[in-house]
Amino acid sequence: MSLERVVEVIERSGELPTIGGVATEVVRLAGDPSADFGKVAAAVENDPSLAAKVLRLANSPFYGLRGEVSSVERAVALLGMAQVRNIALSLSVIRDFSGSYGGETFRWDRFWEHSAGVAVIAETMIRLLKLPMSGTEYAAGLLHDVGKILLGHHFPQEFARCLDLAARRQASLREVEPEVFGTHHAELGGWIAERWGFPTPLREAIRYHHEPTDAGQQWVAAVVHLADLFAKVKQIGFGGDRVAVCFTDDPAWALLEGRRSHLGNLDLARFTLQLDQEVEMARALAKLGREP
Repeated sequence: MSLERVVEVIERSGELPTIGGVATEVVRLAGDPSADFGKVAAAVENDPSLAAKVLRLANSPFYGLRGEVSSVERAVALLGMAQVRNIALSLSVIRDFSGSYGGETFRWDRFWEHSAGVAVIAETMIRLLKLPMSGTEYAAGLLHDVGKILLGHHFPQEFARCLDLAARRQASLREVEPEVFGTHHAELGGWIAERWGFPTPLREAIRYHHEPTDAGQQWVAAVVHLADLFAKVKQIGFGGDRVAVCFTDDPAWALLEGRRSHLGNLDLARFTLQLDQEVEMARALAKLGREP
């Protein structure tokens, strides 16, 4: 097979996944520096079920806000536009993809826990490491493995074989997928991201999260790559493989050090502890997103 053949099968099936209207609007707002909290609140309120979930989280112990938060606009004002935007995106995307799409090959509940973890960690890393923000880091982390959903749904037997090969060889799915498909999930993810009309930094981070040096905005892809490794080390959900990694020995870390020399003096123990604190929020988002 090849990427072209895989895409042909997917397109001929007539079962292309779609990103819901609210999620699409949230992705757009993520890359719009002029967007204000009123616009984010209005987008969320177009979906009453989603708005109710946002309010549930805003009133949860995770945030410890004083007094009841009774409107999305107030939630945005108290939590911040970026936080509510990310919550809305996670809940919307996970809900839209938590039905039958993806097939029975994989534990998709654990997949979304992993994806939400990568999203939260990626944005936290950008903030803690004082890297330039593109506004797409969270969405890139959440959707970095979207190609696996396509493979699992349209090629369940072949994808199951990849999972088996990765487990037996203690290898990553990215390493074994080309043997079976002639392509890999990141390349396919880049294709669907372009099909959805995602902005370039988001498309590139999804496509190159395993090869961040090939991306245009390399630091976004590098951060998503490192967040993915961290989530695997911490066993946050399950993305399809368990590969032993050393965070700071990875080439993506050297890429970030080249942009921010102070990373060489980073207190890694403290840094990982700060990332650990975000894990439970990722799990809560994944669980709530799967609820009706």
